[in-house]
Amino acid sequence: MSKKTWTTVLIIVLVVAAAVAVYFLTRPEEKPAPEPVVTEAPADTTTDAPASGGGGAKTKVAIWHTFTKGQEDYLKKAVDDFNAQSEGIEVELLQQPYSDFLKSVYSSVMEGIGPDIIFNYASEAAQYLNSGKLTDLSQYIYDEEIGIPGFEEALSQGVLEGEVLGFEDGLIHYVPAYTTGPILFYNKTLFDELQLQVPTTWEEMEAAARKMHEVKGIAGLGTDSLTDLLQMLIMETPGAGYIDVENKQVLFDTPEVREKVRWLVDLAKEGVVAVKSSGDYFSVDFNSGIVGSYIGSSAGYPYITPDGFEFAMAPMPAQTWYPSWNRGPIVFYYQDDARAEAAYEFVKYFISAEVNAGWAEAVTALAPYAWARETEAYKAYIAQDSLANQALSGVQAHLDKAGSLPAVTGANVVRNAIRDAIIKAAGGEMTADEAWTEAVTRSNAALKGE
Repeated sequence: MSKKTWTTVLIIVLVVAAAVAVYFLTRPEEKPAPEPVVTEAPADTTTDAPASGGGGAKTKVAIWHTFTKGQEDYLKKAVDDFNAQSEGIEVELLQQPYSDFLKSVYSSVMEGIGPDIIFNYASEAAQYLNSGKLTDLSQYIYDEEIGIPGFEEALSQGVLEGEVLGFEDGLIHYVPAYTTGPILFYNKTLFDELQLQVPTTWEEMEAAARKMHEVKGIAGLGTDSLTDLLQMLIMETPGAGYIDVENKQVLFDTPEVREKVRWLVDLAKEGVVAVKSSGDYFSVDFNSGIVGSYIGSSAGYPYITPDGFEFAMAPMPAQTWYPSWNRGPIVFYYQDDARAEAAYEFVKYFISAEVNAGWAEAVTALAPYAWARETEAYKAYIAQDSLANQALSGVQAHLDKAGSLPAVTGANVVRNAIRDAIIKAAGGEMTADEAWTEAVTRSNAALKGE
């Protein structure tokens, strides 16, 4: 091929390459294919609504408690079972430290960040009466659709009128869930050694306690609830009483009551009676043998682990009045009706027949409701020959004389004031009469809202 021919071919190749380059550089840009239209709703990415229960989310209910061991296990089961059957309510169970529990609850409730439910006495609910922080449970209990048929008939008259219906505003802010009471735990080995009989009167109790103190150098008697012991001594005193609700003053500033106060303080000063334990409960001192007997809750028997001696239980001395203890749900109110009603729904479930019967057994207690006592499970529990029922028999022995006290504003202060009087006088801070006068003054001021 001649040089001229090669030149011609090269020119043709260059022209074609240039044409191709121009095409790719100048062609229109290809548009991307359109995305398909989404016809399904997007996934729900919203979080749970707050406890008010708005927006279709479940209404949250918080329970604060200090229960342990089997008691907490049963409470967890009840909460889980309730949540499983509830479409719009979710109950959360939160265990709290025992120390200063009620103080923590009070401050949290007042700040609007507290629990919806706690388990305590009617007297504890009474201190919230003027705060607007208590739910009126009566509006639900007597409701035709969501109420509790036969509620009043299921309770004893004393518990119903003295506690449940005993609030000064005429509403219901608490319902009982279980009944316990104080019984006498005693060192049977020591009683046998000293040939002591189980005391049935306070005179016999003093004699037995003195004997143990004289021979062994230990306190013969302690009491977990100094307050309840004092209330019983007051209520068994002729001519005395506890609280005059109408006139907002106490009825225990009498010579006869003051005589009993001096008697108890003198026994404490002598070391015959111990008014303060080394732990949260006198079971600690009893187990170690530094107190010969003590008055404590029937539910406390599982905590008795004697160090080298045999123990037994019996009814405490009580002649005409007995302080049975009925604890149950107190429902707080945070300006949220849906939340309050949700809390009530759990309470209604918890005091229903089968659930309440199981709870009574879990806490070694008596069921306050007739419908729970009629269940086969409860009848089987009561029929057992066990330490639990030995403890409960000490409560049942006095239920015919069980009484309740007014749940009014200031009632909690009264409880603390009479207890503090004995502790101060026994500790030598003031005389028994001075301490009791201070207790009366504190109590009257609290009852009047001062």
